[in-house]
Amino acid sequence: MTDAIYDKLAAALNARNTAVPAVICQEYYDMVKFLFTPEEAAISCAMPLGFADVAEIAANLKETNQDKLAGQLEIMADKGLVHAKQEKGSRFYEFLPFVPGLIEHQLWRGQTDERTKKMAFLLRDYSKAVKREFMSATPPKITASAPARKVPVDREIMNTTSVIPYKEMQQLIQDTEFIATGICVCRHQGNLIGKPSSEPLGNCMVLGQSAESSIERGFTRRLTKEEALKILDEAEEAGLVHNYANSPGEFTNILCNCCGCHCWIIKGAKNSPAPSQVVNARYLVHIKQDDCTACEACIERCWMKALKIENGKLVRDEPRCIGCGVCMWVCPTDALYLEPRAAGKVPLKKC
Repeated sequence: MTDAIYDKLAAALNARNTAVPAVICQEYYDMVKFLFTPEEAAISCAMPLGFADVAEIAANLKETNQDKLAGQLEIMADKGLVHAKQEKGSRFYEFLPFVPGLIEHQLWRGQTDERTKKMAFLLRDYSKAVKREFMSATPPKITASAPARKVPVDREIMNTTSVIPYKEMQQLIQDTEFIATGICVCRHQGNLIGKPSSEPLGNCMVLGQSAESSIERGFTRRLTKEEALKILDEAEEAGLVHNYANSPGEFTNILCNCCGCHCWIIKGAKNSPAPSQVVNARYLVHIKQDDCTACEACIERCWMKALKIENGKLVRDEPRCIGCGVCMWVCPTDALYLEPRAAGKVPLKKC
């Protein structure tokens, strides 16, 4: 097969999520050829959005040997290219987007073998290439196509990472039956390519059916609610931004605890003139001026540089505030508090 199947794969990836888009360039080919054989790419392109059984995928692929296809799909699940689940005696599979999905599965285990190191460098090179392409005079057109499916009405669809405060993250954990944890992909990649992080590593959490699938394949380990809440506390103390990444369909649902030095999304938001437009910033920090002592403890902690002192008073830059609340942790007088933005609180899709 030629590169045509990988061109088609880019459209299939973008049909699922464009948080990290598939942009066709040499670095894209290098990475997807490392992850997918041509046969696996063809199978992925034949998969509809959402879960499908072997018979449906075989029909799209025009494959008559369903046993062979089932074996290939199981190998792809072991490689972290698809989700697999058992339901009512049948096996179902779902093709994953780049993020959240494929990339996390390659690095969650925290391995340091040569294959994982190569993946880290390929991802670095691809990230640079995407930035280069989007900053060029003619930014790339992101194409997306996939086999059709019926989409139920009133279904919430969220493509953007949602920044959530500590208490709401606590509630998400309490409301979820299956919780798993893996190594933070961004900081682990940084360690592998020689840009180490001093922040905690083992706090990337997966929820719901996605957690079940990742545990089954050995990408993550299961957590009790108590263990998950302890990890959350450690992340809060470290000043990490809590965010929830979920996608249309039943793709990987991840609770991230991110830093502004390694996380692709938080770092991108930080470098934007209006970070609140880059992520789903559902809250906004407010200041009780009578209680604020202008001690500046919160200023250093804010990744987005949304707080500063003017005329002896603490002020907030609203477009820069993403409502993460990490500034509140160090305020000695509880002068900072969060409120939903005026546009209204956008509900989270829970697992």
